[in-house]
Amino acid sequence: MVAPSVLGQPLAEPWRRLAAILADLIVVGLLSFLARPWLALGTGVLLIVLCGKSDTAPLVLRTFRWITRALGGVIVVLAMLALGQSSLVRSAKVDLEALTGAGQSAAMQEEVFVPADASAAQLRAANERLQDQVEKLKAENKGYLSAGTPWMYKARAFTKALGVTFGWSGVYFTLMAGTFGGRTVGKLLFRTRAVKINGSALTYFDAFIRNGGYVAG
Repeated sequence: MVAPSVLGQPLAEPWRRLAAILADLIVVGLLSFLARPWLALGTGVLLIVLCGKSDTAPLVLRTFRWITRALGGVIVVLAMLALGQSSLVRSAKVDLEALTGAGQSAAMQEEVFVPADASAAQLRAANERLQDQVEKLKAENKGYLSAGTPWMYKARAFTKALGVTFGWSGVYFTLMAGTFGGRTVGKLLFRTRAVKINGSALTYFDAFIRNGGYVAG
């Protein structure tokens, strides 16, 4: 049932919602460059606070809550131990090959080495191999262009390459919205807020389910 206090309240302007989403995606993208132990630390904290602290919850839910808290505590401890042995940011390169959905070009995997004292025959052989690689690359490029990868796939692949997946997005949106009453960095900047249909503030579990619905969609 919709709370009377919510009825008649105007929704945030579309541009505000879009701007807030873009700001949050930038934050998630920046977070994704942190070393993986930071993500593990955030995941552990999320598990600790996820199920709330109601004493009137059924026994099954309270048992599940303590299990998730224990698991979250273990993850936090392991993450803190790992942080002492890792750098602040990820050392791995951004996997832009995900944009095409293909691995490294077969032509680029073959190296052509020419020694400093190469003979004329060796130079001719190296030149022939290079020409062969050029033709292979042309054929591969023609295949990519003819495939016409949908823009939606490219966008999803690019966000995946940056690490903007359920990992950091789940941690960020759940902890921010649960802590600040339905507000994230983007929503704070553009003065919007997510609330439940009865007008009450989002819990951590509500924020988690809400973000999971967006990712699944």
